[in-house]
Amino acid sequence: MLRVHLLQYGSKLGDVEFNLDRLIKAMNKLCVGDGADVIVTPELYLPGYMSRDMFFQIAEPISGRTISRLVLEARRRNCHVITGFAERNNETHVLYNTAVAVGPDGVLAVYRKRHLPSYGVFDEYRYFGIGKGDIPVININGHRVGIAICYDAFYPEVSRVMMLKGAEVHVYISAAPDMSRLHFETFMVARALENVAYTVYVNTVGQYDGLGFFGGSHVVNPLGNVLVKAKYYEEDVKSVEIEPSDVVNYRSHRPILKDLDPSDMELVVKALNDYVNPRLPLIRAEGKQVITEEVKEQ
Repeated sequence: MLRVHLLQYGSKLGDVEFNLDRLIKAMNKLCVGDGADVIVTPELYLPGYMSRDMFFQIAEPISGRTISRLVLEARRRNCHVITGFAERNNETHVLYNTAVAVGPDGVLAVYRKRHLPSYGVFDEYRYFGIGKGDIPVININGHRVGIAICYDAFYPEVSRVMMLKGAEVHVYISAAPDMSRLHFETFMVARALENVAYTVYVNTVGQYDGLGFFGGSHVVNPLGNVLVKAKYYEEDVKSVEIEPSDVVNYRSHRPILKDLDPSDMELVVKALNDYVNPRLPLIRAEGKQVITEEVKEQ
């Protein structure tokens, strides 16, 4: 069993210590101490998603004081936390939009966001590098939990990788504004149904420079039913107990893995390669005529 706590908090921009103290207070209140508690915060919760140029001053490495303190607090309470922060690579000094999972045994996973929105109101490329690492699936209280961030949910391949690696619970931390509400409420149900898994979505909330974040954090079961949902447009904390081992039973009725055809993946890769590297037409001259021919596939 996992006891999942959706910590739908807004962040004080640029004040990592203030936001961390609030998280630790929530750990004091919510964690029972039996190892089954998982507290999930929004994307970039510790610095605040809209901190912008402040990221360059407040980003820290994984080994920095903030995550080290969070590990200590998780160990004291025998609980687990999945949160978002601005990571600075120790060697290259490149910044990443990172999700970190910690527990009694230390840092369990570090995931750097793979898909960075930089259109409309979003400008993540300005601050962060693209995460190129693997998609982590970790063990929490005997259950397999995958982790990703916000815009990654637009790409179903991310959850598919989690499922293939055995994830029973797919966690997405998020900082999604009002115009994205329908997208994420649809995606979380879709990712749950596609992979016969639980999805956990935790979004930030509040108004920052005129941009509103809707909250609406929720948990969806493998049948696509919403088990618990936080309020819209205000801070909220919701908790729910889930039994990830039930996924085995759900998948016996809907055998996703058995029916998955590897050739489907090959077709996706081929189509993507054709899209990224289109074959240019062959142009040749015959007398006064210019003839264009499609290059035949080898």
